[in-house]
Amino acid sequence: MVNRKNVLIDIILTLITGGLWNFWVQYRQIRDTNNLLGGNEVRSFWMVMLFSFLTFGLYFAYHEFTLCKRLHFLVYGDEKFEVSLLISLLTFFALWFVVDSYQQTLINLYLEGKSSI
Repeated sequence: MVNRKNVLIDIILTLITGGLWNFWVQYRQIRDTNNLLGGNEVRSFWMVMLFSFLTFGLYFAYHEFTLCKRLHFLVYGDEKFEVSLLISLLTFFALWFVVDSYQQTLINLYLEGKSSI
């Protein structure tokens, strides 16, 4: 089951733990997105981390890009390519916590939309 998460708490805990909390945020977002997609295009947190390590972070930017596209499609019915590209570029500038906050906001928006139907 996917529940809304508090983005502000994630940011604070990420800052307090020197970024370690963000691994949990990343794991949770991959798990929640897999659940929202109903098992389609299932991603593995460990595979994302492995490929990101092996490609010196390039795969992680790709992962963030594709994750944003999927979340945009869930929320808006459009992949919003340009926004997803901008979001993935923020990862290169060490603003991954901003990217994850944005992605969590999209997940929360999707959940709010489903609960209001």
